[in-house]
Amino acid sequence: MLPIDSFNAFINHQQLFSANDKVLLAVSGGKDSVLMVHLFKTAGYDIGIAHCNFNLRADESQRDETFVRMLANTLNIPFHVKHFDTKTYAEEHKVSTQMAARELRYTWFENIRAEYNYQYIALAQHNDDAIETVLLNLTRGTGIAGLHGIMAKRALLIRPLLFLSRNEIELLIAENNIDFVEDSSNATTKYARNKIRHQVVPVLKEINPNLEQTFAHNIQRFAETEMVLQQAVAGIKKELFVEKQGVVHISIEGIQG
Repeated sequence: MLPIDSFNAFINHQQLFSANDKVLLAVSGGKDSVLMVHLFKTAGYDIGIAHCNFNLRADESQRDETFVRMLANTLNIPFHVKHFDTKTYAEEHKVSTQMAARELRYTWFENIRAEYNYQYIALAQHNDDAIETVLLNLTRGTGIAGLHGIMAKRALLIRPLLFLSRNEIELLIAENNIDFVEDSSNATTKYARNKIRHQVVPVLKEINPNLEQTFAHNIQRFAETEMVLQQAVAGIKKELFVEKQGVVHISIEGIQG
């Protein structure tokens, strides 16, 4: 049994999209994105599937594409796929392979969204991903914005699985006999996020078994704090800054007062 009521409640509470919107689902073939497909399909939303083949894992990349294509065909969902020369892009733009894949997929997702009239792009990140993002941001240095991790909605990107933890997703996959493919790169500690996932988070959960709930509350508080700060700064800017003919003027009296 899929948690459709909780899924819909989260969508409505976060105001992710309306019932009449078309949503493009980013689907890799892993547990998270495949569960997202089944939740959207069972809930009856108008959806399409987008799959990126980055050609980084030899036979695995083709296996993933074939699996997602079959999933879309079986569920009668429109399917979009794109092959990328990720390594060449990374070399030409002097970025890491991970950053190259990120830039390529988000650019393509937006192109597909606009071309096929989807209103939103759904990503299958969950609550554990939000925790990892906060910890990763802390190690790199961050402000308040980095402390609330992943937002449920940012512009046209939505994350409707943030109400679920990784363990909850794994249980739902098993209970509902849902097929998926495993990305072997998720097991390596070569990448910083994977090190946090496999080496840091387990230790934190030993210290606090309710880590997911604790972080969820903290993330919410940080998000609210950032909102208050933004509103306060916006009010001050409105009082002190005036734009005339393309030139911004600053009120000295306002600063002194």
